[in-house]
Amino acid sequence: INDILDTEKNYINQLKTLNLKVVNFEDLGCGAKKSDLVINAIYPEKQLLKNHYFGHNYFILRDEFIYAEKKKSVKDFKNILITFGGVDPNNYTKKVVETIYDYCNLNNIDITVLAGFGYKKYHSLSVFENLKIKKNVTNISKYMLRADLIFTSAGRTTYEIASIGTPAIVMAQNDRELSHFFASSEFGFLNLGLGCNISKEEILQNFLKLESSTDGRKRMSKLMKKIDLKGGRKTVIKLIKNIIEE
Repeated sequence: INDILDTEKNYINQLKTLNLKVVNFEDLGCGAKKSDLVINAIYPEKQLLKNHYFGHNYFILRDEFIYAEKKKSVKDFKNILITFGGVDPNNYTKKVVETIYDYCNLNNIDITVLAGFGYKKYHSLSVFENLKIKKNVTNISKYMLRADLIFTSAGRTTYEIASIGTPAIVMAQNDRELSHFFASSEFGFLNLGLGCNISKEEILQNFLKLESSTDGRKRMSKLMKKIDLKGGRKTVIKLIKNIIEE
């Protein structure tokens, strides 16, 4: 089983010479066509290939989100959660905090930052008083459930957010993330595109637009909660077992 993004054809051929069944996750490389099974829950389907499965039906939620509660109400707008992954290489965390901080302070809106294990730019946040910073959180689902709006990147976190149903604004970290089809309005997200190209004025404008539209946030949450993400694990395990038993 390979979980290494784009595989090379030669690498997969070497595995096949050993009479192995090869299963790849999130693989758009040349080796994918040589594999026995490919699961791409994040990326859209570019061509029809045998034993290649795309889309949210094949996403594997972590146990924490399998058992987490769903968002019941989106009427309030008092808690903002900012979580841009383990590293946040572009420091979108600082960009978003700078943008919404003054408004949130004036309107008694709390901002919580979930910083990942690789985030190294805490000094850039030190000037913001009343900012709650949580490091290496293990129960992220509780923070997502408590939040009224989440800022995040376009990776796997969007699936976890959708499993709970909290409205979210998405800013992609790189070009690859731009191809992650799930982080779209179809599934309840407000996707602003590549974060490096988004002005603070645009971020603030969309933030205020969502704050003033309870109906808009309800619609986002409803679209998220319509999706069955909890069945993905069983589906993928069954596909793997079928390949092994062939």
